Amino acid sequence: MLICEDHVNATKGYGLGKSSPYEAFTDDTGELFRHGQQEFGKCVSSVYVDTGGKKRRIGWVFQKSRRYEDTGERYIHEVWVTLYDAPPTQLRHYHHLAP
Repeated sequence: MLICEDHVNATKGYGLGKSSPYEAFTDDTGELFRHGQQEFGKCVSSVYVDTGGKKRRIGWVFQKSRRYEDTGERYIHEVWVTLYDAPPTQLRHYHHLAP
């Protein structure tokens, strides 16, 4: 199983960074969820995709209060954890031009 982490400053509404999909330390989604709670805070939502009009859950959104390193002011740090069963694939389409 692969996972991807998307870090967001939820207080100000901007992204902080996103990981590339990487191998999870376990294939047990329950264990991953509990680890996410310990590492990133409480689970506040799920991550969904719409596939042909059908909503499918593919991960979790965790939140934790953190402090800015420079000012010490608090902000809400969100981590969107998305699960994958295989690495991403890329399709190439060549648009040829007739001479």
